[in-house]
Amino acid sequence: MPVVVPRLIVEIFQHTNFRGRMGYVVEPVPFTAHIGFQDNISSLRVYKGPNFSSNPNYKVILHQHRDFRGKRLALGPGFYPNLHDTAFNFADRISSINFGSSLDVAGPEWGTIPLIVDCYEHVEFRGKKITILRDIANLRDPQGGTWFEDRISSIRIFKGPDFPRDGAEVVFYEHPEFEGASIPIRMEPSEYKKELPNLHLLPQNFGDSISAIKIEGWASSGEFTELVFEDEFIGNRMRPEWRWEDPQGGGAWAERQGYLEMRTDPGQDLWHGNGSGGDMSAPRLLMRVPGDFAIETRMRITPQLREHGGLLVWKNANRFLRLEKTSGPHAFRGDVRFERHVGRSFNLRGRGAGLRNVRELFLRLERRGNQFSSFASADGIQWKSCGQTNVGMGEATDVGLHALCPGNIPPTLTRFDYFRVFKRRSEVAEYRPVIAEQTGQMSDEERERRDADRRERAMRDMF
Repeated sequence: MPVVVPRLIVEIFQHTNFRGRMGYVVEPVPFTAHIGFQDNISSLRVYKGPNFSSNPNYKVILHQHRDFRGKRLALGPGFYPNLHDTAFNFADRISSINFGSSLDVAGPEWGTIPLIVDCYEHVEFRGKKITILRDIANLRDPQGGTWFEDRISSIRIFKGPDFPRDGAEVVFYEHPEFEGASIPIRMEPSEYKKELPNLHLLPQNFGDSISAIKIEGWASSGEFTELVFEDEFIGNRMRPEWRWEDPQGGGAWAERQGYLEMRTDPGQDLWHGNGSGGDMSAPRLLMRVPGDFAIETRMRITPQLREHGGLLVWKNANRFLRLEKTSGPHAFRGDVRFERHVGRSFNLRGRGAGLRNVRELFLRLERRGNQFSSFASADGIQWKSCGQTNVGMGEATDVGLHALCPGNIPPTLTRFDYFRVFKRRSEVAEYRPVIAEQTGQMSDEERERRDADRRERAMRDMF
């Protein structure tokens, strides 16, 4: 049987601006009640799937009545935040969804699809269905989650068009944010699909108790292969592309012979809080990179898990992404996490399972337009997905390294062995490094603070 290769991937939402319950559509739906969305779709995103090039005029067609009847609206790849808008006037009226050819349009691409997971409300693949293509941290999350928490009783798993050659697996978790008991389901390269008709019969009795789903076994893409920037932190002078930001002066950095150390004091964070109690004073080392890219670093992890930091994509204080290793004393207990911070709101996009106690950690972020994909690895060869997200960052954005010390945990010391920027081969000739703005001659006050920082670091190093 052939591998499932969708031409379009449609992300549907209950409310405007991509809020409320969410679901995926990759095949015709004669009656949207079967996927829990009868007459209550108010916004959607349409992505080009892996097979879109075979028919570039393909569109999703929304129908007013079931069985593809009544008034209809055809939409090409793109983001549609409000179907109530008079240009569409089609919100809360969609009873069936089909696909077909129409005029050619440009639009966003979905990215890689290693596995396609169909989850059913009842045993034997009956009842309402939800399709999973990416990690979902919370099946009850009102801001982009689904309505399927503790309601999955049977599962079908299909090999996707980007299935890794070494196999992949889906991990189902008992609690949100990939916590609690878990059950992994492995898909080998020789298999086309795997079926679990009744989760209640498993020894773990996982029927009606799934709250988060993670797809393991990803590989970072081979798309960004050309190294255009590398800093191995040899010497004691900052590269001209870098810009050091430390709003409260509580952090410190030092280039050792072949690695970078970043120290942070308790309370330094990059988080607006839940309405109050946040902190944005964590130090970061940033450089400007235009267009698409991949960034990568390697961290040395101590047995005490003193490290808390990682890669940062930074547009401004209200729009940034963090891929990081958390410290052992923190509540996240050394996890690898990918977080999205937009409009003073925090959202966990994924976690890197099984990397809590590694001795070295590789982190990688890839940008394609507004889509960001995160990966982590213990050896730099076998990569695990830490989640994906879509965020508008403009043509150029700042990228780099950050370190945190959230709450009242002990001071953290985070070590980075290198920082690299990769581009596509076709884009290397056009890449030009962006030199950070220079601050001019150092003032007496700045010089005194610099010397005090150096003395303090020297004293720390002695002990």
